[in-house]
Amino acid sequence: MPGFVYFIVISSLSCLLINSYPSSAFIGGIAWGVSLVLGGNFLTRKKLGILFGLNILLLYGLTGSSSLFILLVFGIPSFIIGLLLSLKKGYYELQKWGMVSAVVLVTLFMSLAYYNTGNGLIPNLQYEIDNYVQESVNLSEDTGFLKFYEQQGISQEDMKENIAIVAHWMVVHLPAFYYIYTILAVYIILSLSSYISRKKNLSILARRPFREEIMPWQFTWVIIIALSLWLWGRDEMMNIYYVGSNLLVITSLITMYYGLSCIAYRWEKMNPKRKGLALILFIITIFVFTLPAIIFVGLLGLFDSLLDYRKLNHKKEETR
Repeated sequence: MPGFVYFIVISSLSCLLINSYPSSAFIGGIAWGVSLVLGGNFLTRKKLGILFGLNILLLYGLTGSSSLFILLVFGIPSFIIGLLLSLKKGYYELQKWGMVSAVVLVTLFMSLAYYNTGNGLIPNLQYEIDNYVQESVNLSEDTGFLKFYEQQGISQEDMKENIAIVAHWMVVHLPAFYYIYTILAVYIILSLSSYISRKKNLSILARRPFREEIMPWQFTWVIIIALSLWLWGRDEMMNIYYVGSNLLVITSLITMYYGLSCIAYRWEKMNPKRKGLALILFIITIFVFTLPAIIFVGLLGLFDSLLDYRKLNHKKEETR
């Protein structure tokens, strides 16, 4: 059975990996989170708190205040999940509170960032967009792509306009990217922890197969609010429009995940002789009708949570 020293070593190495290279921060954060989650099973709550405190001191000593985002995304949610695991909570209870805590903490982080930047945030972003557009046009001109586009009937001004539209869309949806990054981090940490537990024959973090995942029906209220805000502010492009738009980006990915779960369930139930044809049709549909296919998969996940046509809600959550 892993002891306190073992978790100190693993979590400390993970913190060092976070600080080594920017590209390794996500991997290090995942490893740190897994060590904190599994520590909730093997350590007492007091020792888990000491472990987390030592990790924070190490991160602060290595990176200073720049480690705040890593702490909010990976550290605190994983610590909360570890504490709940020590209380013998089930996988989906841990997932719920891990996601909620991560979203709240990232919201706090972005609110503080906006407050500190003040009114200078929008002009700075616009300045960055203009620089990005000009750099992209210069790069296209140097590499010969600009001449190629001109031969296709796309002028330099049209190209600038299109790049500016894409860059502006990405900037106004930065909050969505932050939330997606955070949700993905918590999901991977829990999934890896569950996988390790299963491989070690531990009776913890038992989860349903992917094909039996179902979106909580309460989440449909978030989608309704997002759509309402998006429609309400659409005409005048008010701030509430961008709030709704960011929420729709986040919720669309979540509903797509559960929509793919529905498809996996039907695939499992399908006659083996028909699977080959079904797979070919699915791939063709994705490539030929990409946007309609994405919308269909998202709606499938949404309505399954309301109608439960797979009859999964009657199954009780598996706990430790």
